[in-house]
Amino acid sequence: MLNKYSISTSGPQKTTFTLKQADLIILTRPTDEEIQQLCQTFNLNKFSFRYRSSPEEVSRFHRTTSDVLDNPFFLVVYDYISSFKHIEKQLAPSLIIFDSDHLIICTDSEDSCKNIINSNYSNLSEILFNYISQCQYKIMDVLVSYKKQIDDLDSAARRGFSNTRLRELTTLTRKLVFLEHTMVDQTSTIEALVKSDFCQNVPQDICQNLTVEQQRLTKAIHIFRDLLDSISSLFTAMMDSNLNNLMKFLDSSGLVIAVAALVTGFMGMNVGGLPWKDDLYGFWITLGIASILSLLIAYLLHRKQYLK
Repeated sequence: MLNKYSISTSGPQKTTFTLKQADLIILTRPTDEEIQQLCQTFNLNKFSFRYRSSPEEVSRFHRTTSDVLDNPFFLVVYDYISSFKHIEKQLAPSLIIFDSDHLIICTDSEDSCKNIINSNYSNLSEILFNYISQCQYKIMDVLVSYKKQIDDLDSAARRGFSNTRLRELTTLTRKLVFLEHTMVDQTSTIEALVKSDFCQNVPQDICQNLTVEQQRLTKAIHIFRDLLDSISSLFTAMMDSNLNNLMKFLDSSGLVIAVAALVTGFMGMNVGGLPWKDDLYGFWITLGIASILSLLIAYLLHRKQYLK
């Protein structure tokens, strides 16, 4: 959906102006036809919008070419859409093109656009920087919600492990991998933005807030990744320990059985001279000797804790 707005003292107001005359243009989940219309109107490179709804889009900041806009900038930051189920869809790139008189936002996040539209920001730079801050705050809220899941997994790992917990760990790790790589790219993007010519007339505290909030995001993600790595290591160590104990028990059981098999194997040889060959109780004597030796070996292994 493509909407046009003019900026007044009371905030963005919907307008019937042409695209070139509009101050603020917001494309929410745009169609290919709307992207084509935008690119033709402002002489923009259509390839820039190719990955507008894909996690493969790269966060970046640079100038772009246009015969209509005045030496415009191209900015990509990431927003978060909680209504989607998978992290690939939840992390939504916001493509922003702007100069001193125009601001174009292309995103899949309807909530963020509504917040901008309902605001009372009276100039484009305020809208731009508050939009970026809003995206950062949404991702931070998501990370805070992940912290509770990490604490639950840590508590469960100390009690034991289960397939359900392992699946939860894998899912959460996958989400943080996407967030980590995305936010690492975005950190350099924010740094480039605040150092650009566009930000020379922007209040220093606004630029600093963007930088600090991005640093918080990056730090939180790295901490949570390290915590998940430690939990994963604990799960792995516990599984290895259980497997070692199982193998130790099976080897010990095999030794106990082998002693009995050795005795009965000797007594079962088809040669002369075997004791109790013709004795009425020869079978029971042989069985008794095998049992006693097996029990003795089992007792010794138990003393050495090899049967646990």
